[in-house]
Amino acid sequence: MKSRWKVLALALLAGAAFLGAKQSTAAASSGSKGTIALSLKTITNDDFQKALADAVKAKVESMGYTFLLVTAGEQTAVSTQVNQAEDLIAKKVTGIVLNPMDGNAVVPVLGKARDAGIPVVIVDSPVAKGHEDLYITFVGTDNFNAGVQAGKQMVQALGNKGKVLVVRGANGSVAGDNRVDGFKKGLEESGVTIVGEQPGDWTNSVAMQVTENMLQANKDVQGLFSASDVMLDGILEALSDANRKGVVIISVDGSQKAVDLIAAGQIYGTMAQFPQKIGSLAVENLVSVIEKKSAANSIPKIIDSGTMMYSKDNLDEARKQMF
Repeated sequence: MKSRWKVLALALLAGAAFLGAKQSTAAASSGSKGTIALSLKTITNDDFQKALADAVKAKVESMGYTFLLVTAGEQTAVSTQVNQAEDLIAKKVTGIVLNPMDGNAVVPVLGKARDAGIPVVIVDSPVAKGHEDLYITFVGTDNFNAGVQAGKQMVQALGNKGKVLVVRGANGSVAGDNRVDGFKKGLEESGVTIVGEQPGDWTNSVAMQVTENMLQANKDVQGLFSASDVMLDGILEALSDANRKGVVIISVDGSQKAVDLIAAGQIYGTMAQFPQKIGSLAVENLVSVIEKKSAANSIPKIIDSGTMMYSKDNLDEARKQMF
């Protein structure tokens, strides 16, 4: 009798093993091709980063890969991003889409990714020049050009004369620096001058503080350029507290927040970015290299996702494309 139970038990175990093997095989056959990670600063209170993450996730999953999002949690947590990128390399992810918080700080970890055979596409904020061999391509807005166009719009809005303030992004951000450098270029040969310039660290609290400081030092101001829509609430609060009205504000991003502020007459305009396009193009090019459909050196090092000015003159178009 015992032998009969023993035989039955063995049979049940064998059946369970067979089913387990069958299920594992099915999972493998219908499973992911690998894991593609996205590394960026944060998606909290940052509409652009959230839209970018959503776009990357949708494209990654549509192409049969598993999506992994890692965020540094804060707008200036540079060392956290570097450590997270090193962890992704240790986990041997299939590919990485990286939005660098600091264009210099990420260079060593990009070298480690290259040595590990993990392809990387850079989005939104560029890597410091001279390290183009460490990644496939950069996909994003031509931030310098966006700044130039913002500067020209400011000159036009102010009638070719006036004083302006500049709220930068965070120190070390190549994207933020390029926007401000472009803005200055756009003001050249005009009667508009910059009388104050400080970093807002991509946060409303810091942007509010530095705007307050600059307004105290410069009572006579007609315009203000913000390196990102994410700092507009802080800037507007500072202007309101100082009882400053009629200041022409131009920003960069093209978020719904900015479009609503344009419609309400609180800001003049915003230079739009297209995060959905950036995310989609980044993944398409990364997967093309992963699946050996394209050689990494055959892909342009810079893929410009475009920009346009949203203002009261094109709000209908802005509402179709805002994020």
